[in-house]
Amino acid sequence: MKIAFYIPHFNNIGGIESWIYYIGKLYGDNRNITVYYSTGDEKQIERLSKVIKVHKFYFQKIKCDVAIFCAVVPDSEILCFDASKEKVQFIHACYSAAYNIKEFKKNPLIDRYIAVSQTAADDFYNLTKSMPEVMYNPIYLEKPRRVLKLISATRIARDKGSIWGKMRILAKKLNEANIPFIWLVFTNNPQPCELRGIVFMPSELSITDYIAEADYLVQLSKTEAFAYSVVESLALGTSVLATNFAAAREMGLENGKNGYIFNMEMDNVDVDKIYNHIPKFEHKLKTSEKEWKDLLGPALKKLPVDEKVTVQCIRMEGFRDPQTGQWRKYKEKWECSQEDAEYMIEYRNPNSFTTGPLVDIID
Repeated sequence: MKIAFYIPHFNNIGGIESWIYYIGKLYGDNRNITVYYSTGDEKQIERLSKVIKVHKFYFQKIKCDVAIFCAVVPDSEILCFDASKEKVQFIHACYSAAYNIKEFKKNPLIDRYIAVSQTAADDFYNLTKSMPEVMYNPIYLEKPRRVLKLISATRIARDKGSIWGKMRILAKKLNEANIPFIWLVFTNNPQPCELRGIVFMPSELSITDYIAEADYLVQLSKTEAFAYSVVESLALGTSVLATNFAAAREMGLENGKNGYIFNMEMDNVDVDKIYNHIPKFEHKLKTSEKEWKDLLGPALKKLPVDEKVTVQCIRMEGFRDPQTGQWRKYKEKWECSQEDAEYMIEYRNPNSFTTGPLVDIID
């Protein structure tokens, strides 16, 4: 039995296009099924041609047993299909809502109407007072591949050494290998980008939540003195992709153990290894805890953190608290830290008349 499907136009994306694709995946090896189209998106046509026969329609006479129309088309196009058994009109939309149609007349050239859902059927009935059959669309799902999750937090700037060019090289290699990926780039300088997979995000003060969920943190700078994003990523157990700037190794990055290191030309990128062999590791941070305690120790011991004093505003005109932004009235009393009190007593503002003591300590 020869079956002919007809769709006037293939969109780049759409439900009808998915419908045809799934029919092709399920039944396309039967060469008695052919899809005809008038116009369409080239990529969509190429995709569909891999799973089902697709031919151009140019008002030729087409002999078949069953003609299936995927959209409402003029009589002149319906008459081109010489169907020995029946002509079927599929209803893929709720016409009243989608096209603001108030009334619809059934075409006498169509032998059978089929709706893709009861919702569409009910809408069709409201327009025609005739209930069509309901036949749900077929679904054919291939096993989904894992999506590679990348993340970067970087300034795309000259001092980073053509970092955007290196990022493009990595993205292109992943695309050429047909590896599905999503690369969140947190930056204050997003770039025009046509590459699939890269998504620019507004800069944030902390992205550790995102780093923890990523497969790799990507840092492709020419030079870094202290690569904070690399250190944070390793601390969170997230592997790193980085260029071979010296500080990367100093921060603890080891090629193949907790990430992959690329040369500056990016000609040693192995995307298959990146995708299929994500390193799992435990990382011990390089810290200077003792040195920092030695440096800050005297300051940390100066005052207890919770020591409070009571202060009173001595400015007749009042003032805005430089610490909290709250307006303080004359003789108003409140508690603050000893450090804040000393700051307000020694207050100096060269751009304002409000210079000199703002408060007295009264307790």
